[in-house]
Amino acid sequence: MPKLEELVVSANPIGNQGMAALAAPLRKLPALKVLRLSNCEIDDEGVASLVAGLGKDDFKALKELWLTYNEITDAGAAKLVAAIDAGGLPKLVDHEYFLMNNAATAAAVQAVKGALAKRSQ
Repeated sequence: MPKLEELVVSANPIGNQGMAALAAPLRKLPALKVLRLSNCEIDDEGVASLVAGLGKDDFKALKELWLTYNEITDAGAAKLVAAIDAGGLPKLVDHEYFLMNNAATAAAVQAVKGALAKRSQ
């Protein structure tokens, strides 16, 4: 599936265990630009699986990550900030629906947006 550009897994209860199983193969899809994981029962552990130890070629084309309607808290948002600050998710852009409708506070969501904005400067 090297040409796959968009994957929508939304509205499937994959949870953290499913995210852990999918994370490594998803990272290696060279053309993946959009990954929609909305309403998948993912929390901070799932986010950690998705972004832990990203290599320089992992998610190299990913521009949009949809994590709306999950159970992500400030801890999961902090994992995203750490990954972005470390150079992971190099093409990811901020969009309105990135972390909407999760348990993360507005300040934590803004920290993710700030990390993305800082990197693009």
